[in-house]
Amino acid sequence: MTSRVVSLDAAFAVLGVAPVDGVAAARAAFRSRVKHLHPDVTPPTAATLAELAHIVAAMDYIRASAPVCLEIEITAAQAERGLTRTLRHGDKPLLVRIPAGTPDGTRLGAVGEESISVTIRVQSAEAGPVDPRSDYSDFPDAADLDAFMHEFSRPSVTTRLARWVRKAQSAA
Repeated sequence: MTSRVVSLDAAFAVLGVAPVDGVAAARAAFRSRVKHLHPDVTPPTAATLAELAHIVAAMDYIRASAPVCLEIEITAAQAERGLTRTLRHGDKPLLVRIPAGTPDGTRLGAVGEESISVTIRVQSAEAGPVDPRSDYSDFPDAADLDAFMHEFSRPSVTTRLARWVRKAQSAA
């Protein structure tokens, strides 16, 4: 038995759940099967270790390739005029363009990330405090966009080290 899983359907099948059941069901099935196959519970044989490796590989594949769904709450005024919003998923900054007239519950993709979808939740007008800057269509988005641009334009550690070395060499 090999521990290589090559499709999302096969990974769910290894765990004994359907892809429609979702990642939570796969995680529950994974935990249940690992509890019974773990070497502390079951004597480690080649068959049980191979099955355990196959289950772990299936769960790793599901985690790596399962789509991510995030939510953004916006006001009714922002939904009416449209905006660009930045958010973070782990350490990764994401950019989401919300077109004008977006209704509640709309699913959009993050810019450049086809595996990450964002659900838009539109708050009712009386749900929250009124932002005095909401009359300006581009003002609230400017800070978000600047932060996003700064995140991607910031030089890496390697680039900063190379600049420091070149500077030190030119001074000598």
